[in-house]
Amino acid sequence: GNGNNGIDNGESRGSLLIFILISLLAGFLSGITGPIVKSTLQNVTLPQMRGQAFALLNTFDDFGRGLGPAFVAWMIENMGGRQKAFNIGVGGWIFCGILNGMLFWTVEKDEENVRSAVESMLIQHKDCISTGGFVEEESLEEKSSLHQDWSVKDNSVSILEVSRFT
Repeated sequence: GNGNNGIDNGESRGSLLIFILISLLAGFLSGITGPIVKSTLQNVTLPQMRGQAFALLNTFDDFGRGLGPAFVAWMIENMGGRQKAFNIGVGGWIFCGILNGMLFWTVEKDEENVRSAVESMLIQHKDCISTGGFVEEESLEEKSSLHQDWSVKDNSVSILEVSRFT
């Protein structure tokens, strides 16, 4: 025997290079998902609901990190080996990636709805301050409506002003 177990060194180097490139690409792409999901979640969630939304995100994320390896180990034992188990795991990642990609068609409208709601809350707050905390009920209902044709007359609200009320 030649000591290489039937593997040509040229073939082996090419396969190793492809493996390294795919691993680097997968590592890079998997690292950007977390920040993108968290910033999108913040932009599409009303301020008073963000704590609950992030709690759910972190709960399920931690649940997956904790039980994921145990689930894969179970699949290796019960579904015919490592390759099948990891293929199923990668299939789950691909499915999640498709769902994340589908946000492309909804995220702008969701962000605009949140922006309108925050602007409405700011106007209500300014009205409360200017009237000493007393606002007629009809006036509040009118200004808190989130109809598409409603717009803010004064668009000069700064990010700092918004964050004080969130």
